[in-house]
Amino acid sequence: MQYGPPPLFRQGVSARARFIFFVVLSLVAILVDGRLRALEGLRSAIISFTSPIVQVVAFPAQAIGHGRNYFTSKTKLAGENRRLTEENQLLQLKAARLDEMTRENERLRALVNAVPRSSSQVVTAEVIGRVADPFTNRIQINVGEKEGLQSGMPVIGAYGVLGQVSRIVAHAAEVTLLTDHRQQVAVMNERTSELYIVAGTGDRTLDVLFVLPKADIKAGDRLVTSGLDHLFPRNVLVATVDGIDYQPGETYQRVSAIPSVDTSDIQFATVVLTNPTPSAALDEEKIKTDPFERRRRQRSQ
Repeated sequence: MQYGPPPLFRQGVSARARFIFFVVLSLVAILVDGRLRALEGLRSAIISFTSPIVQVVAFPAQAIGHGRNYFTSKTKLAGENRRLTEENQLLQLKAARLDEMTRENERLRALVNAVPRSSSQVVTAEVIGRVADPFTNRIQINVGEKEGLQSGMPVIGAYGVLGQVSRIVAHAAEVTLLTDHRQQVAVMNERTSELYIVAGTGDRTLDVLFVLPKADIKAGDRLVTSGLDHLFPRNVLVATVDGIDYQPGETYQRVSAIPSVDTSDIQFATVVLTNPTPSAALDEEKIKTDPFERRRRQRSQ
């Protein structure tokens, strides 16, 4: 009977030898596959067999990753949406401010061009409101007595005559517009040089007074300041003739005109710092030289 070592101590090929064998086998397989492409079919078969297993094993990790990316993308998208919304609102605000500044610049340029160069002393003001009185047409401006304003001074807008200063305080004033029923301005027909007087009607139109039946006046004629009142600068646009009506036997023609300035949309105004009572010196001189006028003035006082 032949005895051998017990199974516990039975030994085979060593682990080192097996490792070296498989390393050499792997190198040979690599060289053979690299040179001859002999293992392509085997590789394809192994990949086809193991791909479903790999996908099943990797599915939980992929699902978790996709879910995390979904919530991350959603949060990022919401934040990006908020940022773009804020930027859009800011750009809209800047565009509105730019548009407003452009309109103000155009109005100020037109206002500068409307004031004659001979009127060197002027004050530009901003319109701050309208007087809440349905029986008058007046606006409020943000300059007053501290800036040198006096009651009666002429006021010019970007496109022509606005009216006259009627009430002043320290840093504000009221301007009675040309359309007020108590306002009158001496004008001249720019085409014919004929002289007239324009009077407010309390509405959006003006009346041209003292137009003789044979006067050369027609619709579309521009009426400018004549300068004869020594108050408004000369050649400032006042109105444009709109309609003419004459009935035989009447003394004057009925002529209406449209103001050159849209009184419903006034933002800036220029006050000409001139003597609001240019005839006062002549009146005083007349009182000194005319005893009858002096006695009349004393009785009226």
